[in-house]
Amino acid sequence: MDIIQGKYFKYNNTCVTIGKFDGIHIGHRKILDSVLKLSKENNLKSTVFTFDIDYFNTSEARLNTKEEKRRLLKEYGIDILIDYPFDDETKNKSPEEFVCDVLKGKLGAKVLVVGDNFRFGKGAAGNTDTLIELGNKYDFEVVIIPMVEYAGDIVSSSRIREELKAGHIKEAHYMMHQDEHN
Repeated sequence: MDIIQGKYFKYNNTCVTIGKFDGIHIGHRKILDSVLKLSKENNLKSTVFTFDIDYFNTSEARLNTKEEKRRLLKEYGIDILIDYPFDDETKNKSPEEFVCDVLKGKLGAKVLVVGDNFRFGKGAAGNTDTLIELGNKYDFEVVIIPMVEYAGDIVSSSRIREELKAGHIKEAHYMMHQDEHN
């Protein structure tokens, strides 16, 4: 797996997903499965694009360290991991600037796979509808994966942290490792 830290890279023909991927939980696995499947079907490089997690989780415990996340993504079969800095320049990009500069300009994205709660761009101004419009404009396919539920609520890293804090180890473990229970 190629691991890129920083802004200086150039790829073409990628199938990309974007997210923090703090803890590769069952929701993330659904997205990653789709990325791998679409990459194989379309002869694309499977790519996980993530921002510097320290910016987002300054007060929250991580479910996985950066090293664990890299190991898990490599074991999953991902071709490229981008660890992109979330600096002032990045933070202030509009959704369209992000698509033009990063998704098309640096990654040569042909397919983008995201969860249905995905937000991006300055002030989280962009959503899945924005992505679909920009995908049509800039010639890439957008695949939206519905959120995964467990016990009547959405699976997320925040929810898993809450379950752990409440002592609900079995529930947290299930949300992290459902495939082991099938």
